[in-house]
Amino acid sequence: MHINETVSKNGSLIDLHIHSTYSDGLFTPTEIIEHAKARQLKAISITDHDTVAASQSAAKLGVEHGIEVVSGIEMSLSCNGCEVHLLGYFFDDQSGPIKEYAEMLMGSRDDRARKIVKALQQQGMGISFEQVAEKANGSPIGRPHIAAVLIEEGHVFSAYEAFQKYLGEKKSADIPKDTVEPKKAIEMIKDAGGLTFIAHPATIQCCEEALKELVSYGLDGLETIHPKHNIDTQKHFHEVAQKYNLLESGGSDCHGGREGVVMIGKPPVPFLFLQRMKERLA
Repeated sequence: MHINETVSKNGSLIDLHIHSTYSDGLFTPTEIIEHAKARQLKAISITDHDTVAASQSAAKLGVEHGIEVVSGIEMSLSCNGCEVHLLGYFFDDQSGPIKEYAEMLMGSRDDRARKIVKALQQQGMGISFEQVAEKANGSPIGRPHIAAVLIEEGHVFSAYEAFQKYLGEKKSADIPKDTVEPKKAIEMIKDAGGLTFIAHPATIQCCEEALKELVSYGLDGLETIHPKHNIDTQKHFHEVAQKYNLLESGGSDCHGGREGVVMIGKPPVPFLFLQRMKERLA
């Protein structure tokens, strides 16, 4: 059945890819729940980069508002020479190995941010790490925080310009992030009772090669619905998922409406995806 038909036959919708202020999003867990309720979503997952703090906070709020909150995280992997983002769901967020991973990555994010700031300073931009840390306000420091400081200091007009000129891949202040071994990442999530999915596979240049490797380690699914996937792309990865007996997931990848549009709940993702995840776990 085509994805659009699945959505139309089941009015309940979900969003399993949202970022909060605990990583590089603009919305607090409370604000995310409020937006999800306004859009009548039945379930969400906050998949912050390398931390589960927001998931823990949002779970209690979700109960109050009748919204299921699935534990989530987004990890960066290097697979077949390509950067791959891995989404973890339904794992025990009190898992020792996952907590240790999050603490390790938190420290490496600070180191990376310092190096990026230094690279920008060498290009004549008068910004400091202290400004960036203040902008992060205690959450894991990410490139969007650096972009925000660049805007405030008048070096760029928008976050888009900051990434296009300096912070994006292969740009002048591109500092590689620390990653975890693919096999270890999948084992970590699965040992904690969860499922693993490749995020926005259309953005991965070596998708097929990376997919085969990750499937061999026990990958559970693909994020077929994503703002960067048009209808044809969704259909393609739906067929790929069927080929490898993989589940499907989807979400807005919302970071808080930096461009003036709140993406939570867009594009529509059917509740059926969540039901099939639970069936796989059972």
